[in-house]
Amino acid sequence: MKYYLSVFINLLSFTVIAQEPVQTIRGTITEKATGAPIPGAGIKLLSINPAKIATTNENGDFRFENIPVGRHNIVVAAPMYNPASVNNLMLTSAKELVLNISLEETVTMTEEVVITTEKGKQNPLNEMSTVSARQFSFEESARYAGNINDVARMAQSFAGVGGSDDSRNDIIVRGNSPIGVLYRLEGVDIPNPNHFAIAGTTGGPISMLNNNLMANSDFMTSAFAAEYGNATSAVFDLKMRNGNNEKHEFVGQFGFNGAEILGEGPISKKSKASYLFSYRYSTLEIFKLLGIEFGSTAIPKYQDLNFKMNFPHKKGSLSVFGLGGISKVELLSKDIDTSNNLYAQQGENLYFNSKVGMVGISHNLLINSTSFFRVTLGATGQFTHIVNDSISYVDLVARPLYRNNSVRAKYSLILLYNKKFSAKHLLRVGAYIDQQYFRLSDSLYKSTWDKFITLSDFNGSAYLLQPYTQWQWRPTNKFTVNLGVHTMYYTINEKLSVEPRTGIKYSFGNNNAVSLGYGLHSQVAPSNVYFEQLQLADGSYARVNTNLDFGKAHHFVLGYDKVLGEKVRLKTEVYYQMLYNVPVDVQKNSYSILNQGANFGIGFPDSLQNSGTGTNMGAELTLEKFFSKGYYYLLTVSLYDSKYKGSDGVERNTAFNGNYLINVLGGKEIALGKKDTDGKRSMKNILTFDVRGTVNGGQWYTPANEAISKLIGEVVLDDSKAYSLQYPAYFRVDFKIGFKRNGKKTTQQWSVDLRNITNQQNVFTRQFDPKTGTYYSTFQTGFLPVAQYRIEF
Repeated sequence: MKYYLSVFINLLSFTVIAQEPVQTIRGTITEKATGAPIPGAGIKLLSINPAKIATTNENGDFRFENIPVGRHNIVVAAPMYNPASVNNLMLTSAKELVLNISLEETVTMTEEVVITTEKGKQNPLNEMSTVSARQFSFEESARYAGNINDVARMAQSFAGVGGSDDSRNDIIVRGNSPIGVLYRLEGVDIPNPNHFAIAGTTGGPISMLNNNLMANSDFMTSAFAAEYGNATSAVFDLKMRNGNNEKHEFVGQFGFNGAEILGEGPISKKSKASYLFSYRYSTLEIFKLLGIEFGSTAIPKYQDLNFKMNFPHKKGSLSVFGLGGISKVELLSKDIDTSNNLYAQQGENLYFNSKVGMVGISHNLLINSTSFFRVTLGATGQFTHIVNDSISYVDLVARPLYRNNSVRAKYSLILLYNKKFSAKHLLRVGAYIDQQYFRLSDSLYKSTWDKFITLSDFNGSAYLLQPYTQWQWRPTNKFTVNLGVHTMYYTINEKLSVEPRTGIKYSFGNNNAVSLGYGLHSQVAPSNVYFEQLQLADGSYARVNTNLDFGKAHHFVLGYDKVLGEKVRLKTEVYYQMLYNVPVDVQKNSYSILNQGANFGIGFPDSLQNSGTGTNMGAELTLEKFFSKGYYYLLTVSLYDSKYKGSDGVERNTAFNGNYLINVLGGKEIALGKKDTDGKRSMKNILTFDVRGTVNGGQWYTPANEAISKLIGEVVLDDSKAYSLQYPAYFRVDFKIGFKRNGKKTTQQWSVDLRNITNQQNVFTRQFDPKTGTYYSTFQTGFLPVAQYRIEF
């Protein structure tokens, strides 16, 4: 810690002797509903004196050159469109600031239109999303303390969103299981985008998604628009930005997540084609050598690649994009410290290898000034190889326990047609057509038979079809109605689901808005559930879950938004979710898939049926000051109750029913340069401070049947007391300090993220040791300093 402070003191001692760095701000203004360029739009740069004004050309492009580095505000206006403002944009000396701003057509010009600061931030990018949705930026994912540049960990600061443990980025939304989360990248539904991920889960220790490549994106927690399907908990609708099409720019970054290089620039300046890529390799071995623990005694190895190439043309654009990652780790029983290991199990050796990849090509065609058509082809694959051995307590010899060698692949055809009939009426229809391929092979060793029992052995394919239609009606600028229907059909179980979606929003008094949303949502079970095999008495196998129906949920949401000041927003929502058709055990017990997904893997009984139910209800409050005048803050408070019933019909707490969740975060940015004649301080050198505190109720767990466990020498849970005990409340404070220096052609940034600065010992699990007949606790990650260096050039 003393070393880091000395570095910052030396940096602050630099004197400003060079000319103030300048850079270019440019971009494109488009029509929100169709993406068509808007020529003749006026753009005003307010943050310098005197203000600068530019006008878009026939392609909707504008440019400001020789702009001093620092924070800047822009207002955009055009005839027949509602004006928009984009505020507190950070301009650095090494990278041009390239913006894409969309304007919404005015319904009635006689109504008063008020420009509210950060209007774009408080509304989602997808205009069909009415409730429980918000937009987020790359800067937020990099800024918040404790995020370590991960969009999923960033979302854990939003209302109603919590995490399962410090070392993984699973998100628990309104009491739902993490397996109900959908990740969508550039319009393609992708598998779990995390290193060391198990198929069927949605989280992991380290994200493959490089936030440096992300454009503004949407996060939704309930009553999703009709184009989102196969999810019951939350949706990440992620967008990748285009590379700079005029200038080659590079970023080098070294930190906890790895050593990485990012590059972007023009493929052809004439055609304005561009490339964007990042490559990262694990550096955790270095941290291990320094004595820094991160939830495991093993040294994980991984690497990943993200990329996008964009080829614009007169009628639209063609883009090629993708991501991929390779992960490998060995978790050995002999290396386990039971007080500080969040992955391995005592008495087991685990050898884990995985590869995940996605590639897509998308063509966006502007048919005319009121409509466009988009076709996307995507391919995804997830390859998993697991060897799990048990270690005898008697002779410490490794014996076979579990084997998995599986491939899950998917080819996707995605169609979208968007038609704006007028400023009042917008129609969007589309379809997701997925052809899934499976090569599943896993088995469990049964010592009494001295052989492996096949759990699944399947080599085949299936189709998942998801057509949808959406219609938006805006009778006035202040009243919006979104109606839609999502349909899902799966050839494995031959089940059909027709899901209506509704969203209504009404603004009044310029500073107030109420919203109402409803949606029926369904989700297929994890693929290994459908192909689970049960060995019959005659030695043959039968697949007993292929007819399992979708799990379903009704979502009801009522919200209220109020702008309290120029930069401050208050938002409240109350919600009720009724879950049914939930997969539970055919035998009468407490099992429900609603409790799955927070741990390293997914386990389930042999035979399932759709007789389970659940309810989630709660109220949320968000008080947010968007970044301005050098600081921001965000307060979220959630009160909720999450219950379920298994096949035994007993109502219990879900594992994730913490009942309350509070997040408080904020940050301050201090310019260290000299003041100019207007009294504005130079932002050549910037010091930043960010803090985040979170507290939530502990998760629930099932105790062991101590007598039986000690008798047979292995843990047997007491199902009659399922989820009857609760871990202590979770508490953590993170603090981040950073320094940014703008040189003539480079920008350097140093930061130290002090995670769990109070070294709070939060319980991860309580485990029963049948050998000693006692319980022991496994704890979450303690104090963890995470340093990062970044250079842009």
